[in-house]
Amino acid sequence: MPINHSILALIFPEFEALDFFGPLGSIIPSPNDYYTLKTVNVTNSPSAETSMKNGLTVSSTLSLADALSENEHFDTLFIPGGYGMIPILSDAGLMQQIGELADKASTVFTVCTGSIVLAATGMLDGRGATTNKIVFDEMTPSYPNIKWQKQARWVWDGKFLTSSGVTAGIDAGLDFIANTYVAPEERSADTQEARGNGDAAVIPGFEKEKALKFARFVAFRAEYRWHEDSGDDPFV
Repeated sequence: MPINHSILALIFPEFEALDFFGPLGSIIPSPNDYYTLKTVNVTNSPSAETSMKNGLTVSSTLSLADALSENEHFDTLFIPGGYGMIPILSDAGLMQQIGELADKASTVFTVCTGSIVLAATGMLDGRGATTNKIVFDEMTPSYPNIKWQKQARWVWDGKFLTSSGVTAGIDAGLDFIANTYVAPEERSADTQEARGNGDAAVIPGFEKEKALKFARFVAFRAEYRWHEDSGDDPFV
């Protein structure tokens, strides 16, 4: 049976809509494609509706507790940003749970201030990362063990992909495709396994040239001009 790349997307009250739909709308053009998606809310209710900053709501597939207890393999944990993340940073138990989920993932992808959530779990200590420019000087000093990079649309370090503010998540999402997509003819039943030290997973069947070609096709189909150089950042 051909493999899929399964994504768990963490959602919390007042998360930023474009952080979520920008990259995931590009990565998952249809529900039966290579990438699959489940949403995970930070409450104990698996079917809770979570309101975004603009008042729209998203229904979740799983509660965080369910996601942690499931034995089903998943590949990527996705964390959007938004000012709604500020209240949850002080919840030590919740941060521990998110850290445990991140530890199980083969890849962790954050957008905007989603990297601050990941930073609060301790998972980014010793790693390079970026976040939204607007809060960069205010929030990054609280996490001095992280190698913060201000001039970067996105940063890869091991299995961690962090993007800068809002629309940078779309560029990072396309780079995510370029580093994780497996062409149909290369897929197998083998699954990628997370490494405990935070290093990037080996993806069975991955071929960089084919993945990059597909990422460029996705950008073209969306009529989007992808900034492929993560250092090409005019917003510093």
